Amino acid sequence: MILLYTTAMSPRIRYVARLVFQNLLGLELRFTHDKEEYLLSTLPKINYSRDFLQSGIYLQCAHLLFETDISEQELKPGQYKGVPTLFQSSQQSHLPFDPLAASFYLVSRYEEYMPFIPDEHLRFPAQESILYKMDALSIPLVNAWAEIIADLLKEQNPNIEFRKPEYQFYNSVDIDNAAAFLGKGIFRALGGYLQDIISLNFRKVWARSRCIFFGEKDPFDTFDFVLSMQEKYKFQTIYFALFGRMGQYDRSLTRYSTRLQRYLKGIADFCEMGIHPSYRSNDNFDWLEEEITALQRVLKKDITKSRQHFLKLKFPSTYRNLLQLELTDDYSMGYASEHGFRAGICTPFRFYDLEQEIETPLVIHPFPFMDGTFIYYLKQKPADAWPIIKYYIETYRKYGGELIPIWHNRIYSEKEAEWEGWNEVFEKMVKAAV
Repeated sequence: MILLYTTAMSPRIRYVARLVFQNLLGLELRFTHDKEEYLLSTLPKINYSRDFLQSGIYLQCAHLLFETDISEQELKPGQYKGVPTLFQSSQQSHLPFDPLAASFYLVSRYEEYMPFIPDEHLRFPAQESILYKMDALSIPLVNAWAEIIADLLKEQNPNIEFRKPEYQFYNSVDIDNAAAFLGKGIFRALGGYLQDIISLNFRKVWARSRCIFFGEKDPFDTFDFVLSMQEKYKFQTIYFALFGRMGQYDRSLTRYSTRLQRYLKGIADFCEMGIHPSYRSNDNFDWLEEEITALQRVLKKDITKSRQHFLKLKFPSTYRNLLQLELTDDYSMGYASEHGFRAGICTPFRFYDLEQEIETPLVIHPFPFMDGTFIYYLKQKPADAWPIIKYYIETYRKYGGELIPIWHNRIYSEKEAEWEGWNEVFEKMVKAAV
């Protein structure tokens, strides 16, 4: 049990204190705003206020957790024992920064409620984030700050025991396009042939013909490879299926395709299935509801997990829509263009709606990297990516939490030159992570 004293209680304080002390440190938590109770208590205790009290640990608080609006914050980046910090405080404080305000700022995605210059897909760019500017995207700072607090508590309370989050590994696969050639209808097939011929890609013409006319397996049907890896290394995979209307960025098979439906049913017999909400459903609640309902009807299972196509997140509307449709978990918290920790944390956490000032039941599962980030954005070869992947495996083992990287079914095919060699890296990752 730990006692946290503050002069005023707020939803923000309750939220971040539970996250840090209960979820990350495994401590029972009790709040008080009674100064006398705090001073007389023999429990391990923290004074989180602007008033220095000669008892317990003093963490001088910033104003952020006592505010009820959303406004520009003076972040004051710094360093403590080699760890980047935010919200610097005075010398009276036991720490030269406010770890609770800093943690709340990151996990609430406070900066994404502020005006920013979006990328071409209207997303919040990694380059706009404070962690990118601090060169700290690759560090789960919230977890690191929790360990700093734990060290302080241990100094004053040698018998205190902590329980860090359990380390777990899950694979996850996005099905952006279920088939390279099959099941796309006569007009899309003819269009594909025409495009191949115009580009003089006769190798692709022959590959397309072998699938369409001679019954060869579609190259994007890579589930057997994933299943063989699961059986060999004993891990679980979550698949996220695009099941929306056709569009510029939604190019999979139509959800009315019997081929697509059979494919997804076969996967769902062995793996958990979530929705991969289409690009346009991010701004269209009715379409999102339609996609989830249709996938549930085909699989005859409730859909409770999601990952946004193109990782399109808009705060707070994206998560409010998921909550309204009774989804319980989302796996979109990361960047397409950079690897690292978008919310500065490597463990799951609940979505806090800043506009409504409430902690919601929606659980956010951060991911550290995606195959497409290395291939398309960073232009890295498999050998260049492996040391980065290995670093993240070691980081998750250190702090605990769920290591859930993103792969794509089409990449497993190694059909294109830029995809070659990634299956070897995938197996190395799994072998090191399980």
